[in-house]
Amino acid sequence: MASQDSRLCIFCRELEPASSPCPFVQRSQAEGNESGLSEPEVQFNELCPLSVDDEKLLRQLQDKLSSLCKRCADYNPLKAFELAEPLPSGLLPLDDDGFRQYIDRIKAYELDLGELGSLGLSASCPFCRLIYRIMPTKGIRPDTTGMKLIPYRAYVRHTGWEYLPEKTRAQSAIFLGLRHLSHIVHGIQVPLLFSDDEPGVRSPEMTGPAICLATEDTFPGRQEYNGRLVEPYVDFEFTKNGLDVCWNNHKEYCISTRPKELFTTKMIDVLERKVVPYPEGCEYVALSYTWGGVMPEEGALDKRTLPQTIEDSITVTKKLGKRYLWVDALCVNQNPWETLSVQEQAEKTQQLAMMDLIYQCAAVTLIALSGQNSNAGLCGVARPREMQLQETINGRKLFTIPAIVEDEIAASAWDTRAWTFQEGMLSKRSLFFSDKQLGISCQRFGAPDAYDPSCYGHLSNRPMDSFRQLMNGFNLVDSTNVSVTNPQRILLYAGLIMDYTRRQMSWPSDSLNACLGLLSALQRRLFPLGFEWGLPLREVPLTLGWSHDWQFPEPKKLHGDGDSSPPWDIARPQRREGFPSWSWCGWEGHVTFGQTSLQDGSLMSAGKGRGGRDVTSDMVPEFIGCKGKRLTVEGYVCKFYIRTEPFSEVFLTKPETDGEESLGIVSERNFPHPYTLKTGEYECLVLERLRHMHTQGHGQERKFVKDTVYMIVLDWVHVTSQDGSMREEVVAERRTFVTVQSDVEFEKFKPVKRMVHLE
Repeated sequence: MASQDSRLCIFCRELEPASSPCPFVQRSQAEGNESGLSEPEVQFNELCPLSVDDEKLLRQLQDKLSSLCKRCADYNPLKAFELAEPLPSGLLPLDDDGFRQYIDRIKAYELDLGELGSLGLSASCPFCRLIYRIMPTKGIRPDTTGMKLIPYRAYVRHTGWEYLPEKTRAQSAIFLGLRHLSHIVHGIQVPLLFSDDEPGVRSPEMTGPAICLATEDTFPGRQEYNGRLVEPYVDFEFTKNGLDVCWNNHKEYCISTRPKELFTTKMIDVLERKVVPYPEGCEYVALSYTWGGVMPEEGALDKRTLPQTIEDSITVTKKLGKRYLWVDALCVNQNPWETLSVQEQAEKTQQLAMMDLIYQCAAVTLIALSGQNSNAGLCGVARPREMQLQETINGRKLFTIPAIVEDEIAASAWDTRAWTFQEGMLSKRSLFFSDKQLGISCQRFGAPDAYDPSCYGHLSNRPMDSFRQLMNGFNLVDSTNVSVTNPQRILLYAGLIMDYTRRQMSWPSDSLNACLGLLSALQRRLFPLGFEWGLPLREVPLTLGWSHDWQFPEPKKLHGDGDSSPPWDIARPQRREGFPSWSWCGWEGHVTFGQTSLQDGSLMSAGKGRGGRDVTSDMVPEFIGCKGKRLTVEGYVCKFYIRTEPFSEVFLTKPETDGEESLGIVSERNFPHPYTLKTGEYECLVLERLRHMHTQGHGQERKFVKDTVYMIVLDWVHVTSQDGSMREEVVAERRTFVTVQSDVEFEKFKPVKRMVHLE
C-alpha cells in the first residue's frame, strides 16, 4: 500500500486506507451497541499498545518519500519551537485581561486534532508520524474532541524547577505535548505535603510523551533542559557521570555512615558469583523489583540460571564499577518460616527490620519498573528499550521523548507492591529502569538519560523544602538538626501507612514484615519509643483511631440502587490471621487516619475549630502495655443502641416508640452516608471526644455546641489466660470504627473508665 494513500490508525495501531473507516472502531462500536455497553470508556479504555511491529512499520515508512501533509504544513511545527512563549499552568496571569491575552497569544502555536475518530495521520507525513508515536494507547475513544498539541517549556518536567531563576527558565527548550480538555480540570499536580510555597504545578500534557528538537537544531536561546536520543541499550558511562553529580556534591544529604548492624548482612560478590558475609566498608548496590512469584532455584547463582532481573543487576553492578550486590532473594533466608530454627527466625527478623539501613546505605538502588515478575529483566541491559522516533523537517531533526519517569513509576507493577514501597522510600540514590529510559534520582535532584545532561548542574543544588528535609532527616543514620513538630511526624507516619496499605502483597502474613524497615527508620528518627504491631501507641495512643477507607474495597451500590445486599455489608474489610484486630496490619484494605484530631494536629494545638468554636480533646485511652498480640489500655467504655431506619441514630437503650428522640447520628469508618451498622446494641471503647464550645458575650461565656466522639466497636470473646493457668478470660476484639455526632453532652451515654484488654 502506498504510504501517500494510507493512514496511521491510533486505535488499532495499523496502516489503513485513508478513505476507509477503522474496522476496529466499527467493530467495537457494534459490539458495544449489541451488549448495551454504550459507555465509550468501557469499549476503548485498553487499546492496542505500542509494539515491536509499530517500530518496524515506522522505520519502513521513513524509507519512503515523505513530506508534510497540508494540516501539518499549515501548522508549521518549527514556528512553535522558535516563537512560542508558553508559561507553566502555575504561573499563568491571574487577572482576566492578562489571562485572555495569553490564551489568544499561545493559540497560534497549538494544533487542534479535532474528533479522534476522524483524525487522519498521514503515513507519508513525518510530523504525523511523530504525533502518532506520542498518542495515548488507553483512555481515548473515537468521539473524543478537544485534544490539542501544545507547546510548553521543557524545564517544568524536572523536579525542582520552581527554584530556577527566570533567566534560566527563559532559555529552556520548547516541547510539544498533547492536552485534553479533561486535563485542565482533573490533571493539576499540587505541591507535596509540607512544601514551602512552591508553585509545583504541572498538568498531564507537560509530563507525558512529547516532541522536541535535537539540541544542535534548537533555536538560539532555547537549548536548556532539552531532550536526548538514547541508544537501545544503557550507556553506563553517561549513567556514572549522572551519579557522580550526587556522589561528589551531596555527601551531606545522600551518603550515610554505615552502622555496625550492616556487618550481619550478606552480599553477592558479583565477580566470584557467590554470597559472602558483608565485607566491612564495602560499597554495594541494592535491587528493588517485583518478584511476581518467580524465585531463584537452588544453586541458580552458580549455575547462571537466575531470574533475568537479578542477572541483569549483576551486570549493572559490574558496569558501575562495584563488586557487591544485595538482593533479598539471595541475601535473606527465603525458606518457609516454619522450617527455620529459632536462631534462623531471629536472624531473618533482624534482617527485615534492617531494610532501612540496607537501602539507605547502598551506593545506589536499582529499581526494575518493567514487567510483572523477576524474569522481566532491567530494560536496556540484556534487551533493548523502546525506540524514540526521529524525523527531519526542513533540515532540522525532531524526535519523541517518553513521559517523565514519575508517570512510568505510577503505571508500573513495582509501584503497586507492598515490599517495594519501603525500598523506594528509603533509598537515597536510585536508578529506575523502564522500557523507555533510565531515571537517575537522589535526595537533591532527578533526571532521566532521555534528557540532556546539562540540566544536572542547575538542579542538583536546589534548596530542600521542609518535606524533603523531613524525609531526609528520618533516613539519616547520623545525627542531624532537622526540626520536626509533633503534627508533622504524626502526619508523616499516617501518610506513609495510608500509602503502604494501598499496596498489594502475595502473602497476608507479610502485612507487617513488608514495612518493618520503614518503621525502623521512623523509630530511629521520630518515634524513639517504637511501635506495637505498626502503631506508635506508647507515644500516640490516638493512632488506634485508624479506619478503613470506604472506597477500598470497591463499595457496592447503596441500599435502594438495585443491590439486594444489606447496607451494613458494604465493602466489609477482611481479617488477616496471625495479627491483632486492633492494628491495621490485622486487616486487608486501605486504611486512613482521616478521623480524630490526628487529621489536623494544628486544630488541636490552636484549640480552634470552624466558626470560631473552641475545640478541646479528651477521653483518649492511656497505653498500659502490650504483650504478644494483647494490648492493654485504660479508657472509657460505653453502651448504646443503634437504629438504622430512617437514619443510623444512636440511643442510650432500645427506643420504645418510633418518635423517641435520638442522642445523635452514628457513622461507620469514613462512609459519606449513615447506613453502616445493623440495628442493635453495641459496646465501644472511646478513642477521643472533641468538645465544641462557643464563646460569646463580654463575659466570654462558653456554651456547649456538640460532642464528636470517635470509638471502636468491641466484640467480647473468651480466651485462655496468658499466665498458663488455663482459666478463661474475657478480652475484646476490634470490630470497626464509628463516629457519633451528638448535640447532647456525651456524659449522657454513661461512659465508664476501665481497663480493656484487646486482641
